[in-house]
Amino acid sequence: MKSVAVLLIASLVASPLLADDTTSPVDASSPMVSPRSATEREEAAFMVSFADSFLAAEANMDAAGSDDQSAEPQPSPQVTEEPQKPAPPKEPPPKRPSLKPADFWKDVKIEAKRYVADSFALVTAPLHWNVADWERAGGAAIVIGGLMLEDRHLDHEFQKWRSTFTNRVSDATTSFGGGYGVNTGVAFLIVGYVFRSWDLRETGRETLEAGFLSNLLDKWILKRAIGRERPQVSNGRTVFRPGSSNGSFPSGHATEAFAVASVIAVRSKGWVLPTIAYTAATLVAFDRVNDRVHFPSDVAAGAILGTAVGRFLVARHRRAQGLKPSPTVTLVPIRGGLAAKVDF
Repeated sequence: MKSVAVLLIASLVASPLLADDTTSPVDASSPMVSPRSATEREEAAFMVSFADSFLAAEANMDAAGSDDQSAEPQPSPQVTEEPQKPAPPKEPPPKRPSLKPADFWKDVKIEAKRYVADSFALVTAPLHWNVADWERAGGAAIVIGGLMLEDRHLDHEFQKWRSTFTNRVSDATTSFGGGYGVNTGVAFLIVGYVFRSWDLRETGRETLEAGFLSNLLDKWILKRAIGRERPQVSNGRTVFRPGSSNGSFPSGHATEAFAVASVIAVRSKGWVLPTIAYTAATLVAFDRVNDRVHFPSDVAAGAILGTAVGRFLVARHRRAQGLKPSPTVTLVPIRGGLAAKVDF
């Protein structure tokens, strides 16, 4: 439409210039000469009125189009995942760690705020779960419940195949769910500061926090609330005494081992470190059943709990730092079993 209007105006302007004129040229200072006949006057008036009406209609159409465009709601940006509630406190963007005392103490203050905010968010997380989160929890409950039905049989089989070799493996690897896990976090933290690597420092910070918070949740809340007797005390039977000092469910060593392993796995590039971390955590779980201090369902619950805490903290900190969440692999219940779900 606009191009047609432009061509029309151009033709009106250019027509007197290109038209054949047998009359003598008119002086620029003289007044304009009216058309030579009544017919020409009528044709000129018609062309002017036609051009005016055409341009007025074009202007009205443009105004209506702009109004419609402004009134049309703009599409909202696509949201890839729901924000966590309560929202994590904002943190400085990734940068090389500083060895200056003032910057170090600033990091300590940020760490203290982290522990307080993350503890509250971790405890209140079920209040903000969506359907997908409850599906994951349901899948975990199915796995743990199924193992619990077979605990006595599995306990008997583990003790049947227990040997000097399995005892030696247990003696060498059980500490990955205790002191070795803490030492691993400290090592990552020190190396990160020494080599001024932000990734290594964050891995150490989150490893220590995940181990601390998962142990706090496991030892002081779940164990005391559930009060399951250990297999060597109940002779393989499932006995719950809520509020007692019995601390079989869930396994504290498995919880801490998988919390540390999940942080290292998410923060590491490639497959080597994640494989080593999860292998060590799995050995810890087998060690606790081999030593008959936990049932298989105890270590399974600890593995799920520790992994959930570790990945929860890493994802929360990534949001606080304005980074993209990492892919997650979760188990979801389906008809006839479980399925692995990958979220990007």
